[in-house]
Amino acid sequence: MSDLSDTLRASLSQLVRVRAIFAALALLICLAGNVRAGFLYVINQINGASNQIYGYNVNESTGALTALAGFPVATGGNGTFNTHSEQITIDRRNRRLFVINDGSNTVSAYSINSATGALTALPFSPIALGTGIWATIAAHPSGSPLIVGDSAGKVNSYNITATTATAAAGSPFSTGAASPFSSVFSRDGSYFYTGGNSGNSFAGFSVDQANGVLTALAGSPFTSNFNPKPHAADSSGRIFTSTRTSNNPEPNTGQVGVFTTSSGVPTGVTGSPFVSGLTNAVDGVLSPNEMFYYVADRIGNRVGAYQIAGSGSSTTLTAVAGSPFASSGTFTDALVFNNSGNFLFAANGDSRNITTYSADTGTGVLTFNNVQAANTLGTAGLLTGIDYLPTAAPTAASVSVGGRVLSANGRAISRARVTLTNLNGETRTALTNSLGYYRFEDVGAGETYIFAVISKRYSVAPQVVTVTEDLTDLDFTAHPNAGKNSLR
Repeated sequence: MSDLSDTLRASLSQLVRVRAIFAALALLICLAGNVRAGFLYVINQINGASNQIYGYNVNESTGALTALAGFPVATGGNGTFNTHSEQITIDRRNRRLFVINDGSNTVSAYSINSATGALTALPFSPIALGTGIWATIAAHPSGSPLIVGDSAGKVNSYNITATTATAAAGSPFSTGAASPFSSVFSRDGSYFYTGGNSGNSFAGFSVDQANGVLTALAGSPFTSNFNPKPHAADSSGRIFTSTRTSNNPEPNTGQVGVFTTSSGVPTGVTGSPFVSGLTNAVDGVLSPNEMFYYVADRIGNRVGAYQIAGSGSSTTLTAVAGSPFASSGTFTDALVFNNSGNFLFAANGDSRNITTYSADTGTGVLTFNNVQAANTLGTAGLLTGIDYLPTAAPTAASVSVGGRVLSANGRAISRARVTLTNLNGETRTALTNSLGYYRFEDVGAGETYIFAVISKRYSVAPQVVTVTEDLTDLDFTAHPNAGKNSLR
């Protein structure tokens, strides 16, 4: 009885400390005066005419979109009739935006004003790509290299600085039988994957971040029993993919898949690909807390949502309740989350508008929030990509924060929920992996955050940290609780 009383007193004391911290946080929110917003950018590719970039301010409380002053911005490069989903990307670390001009065989490059969202062409813009069918573009987590994929079977790699874009030695790099449609870097930037336009394989490369050189991984391109589009990679090294029905051995089956990786080399998990119920899956994103995978169905005009369960080769994807979710637009082909993961934005290519969903970060369920009127983003062309930039302290770029959650005797605590809460009350969540590691990307430097661990079995003291640089050792010690945890 005495032991139980001591546990209860400890829990109450912990609760008091947490409440005190959040009371102080509420005061800071009031002093802050207003809620920072993020910026949302969409590319409209127009065959034979200048492509247009549309920019929006995102209300992080309601999901409402407000057009940024001075937009749309003409890239000066032309589009084509090709239908792709990843022709825009943002280097969040350095606040740069890149868009493909497929018809002109160029990439337009811009710096982003962190206060207004305005775009300013970088000195090396546009980047000449050479002849190709330029389908996908991705920026390394550090900002360089920038890789652009050609569906004809190659990728160009560029070393990027504030004033230059220089092709890496040996660029372009062959993707072999894999045909780029989609691409993704591993979270740490060590590996790059691309494929999905046709065939049942995708290519993988190791990345030399210092010089942009790509080296094909052993066995690349990697063959599967479906047409994998590598869309997303999580902090444990898994790759999440989708496929079009027309490339499957059976209709309406196997349209979402998962691969684990070892030294970058992928292996399909047991049971992959998994049934999705979609018609033509072309783009996918992970929720920021890495608990759900969302996929755009451009023929069905909807979004599929799938819960991620298990780990390693036992990973599964299961549709959440109500999935797939209608978009109320036409040709829904590109997705992006806001930083907190409470809003998902879908670009509808043919109706040229954006659908906003509210996302339940615990269940993965999407609730229809709003859809713009048709032709809000132009009366011609096709939306072929969407991306989001969180605003941060104006004095610094974003950084990453990570660490481990361990028991008092040093045992790793897996699948613990680590939360990051900023001065605006916005919360992000990360799950620890099997070794107890967690990680947050794109954390605004120069700001103060509360980091807490939510567990039913353990009591864990929260930490208040002013983040000024990358952190890899923000660790937590978890103490067993008798009964319920006060941080649950």
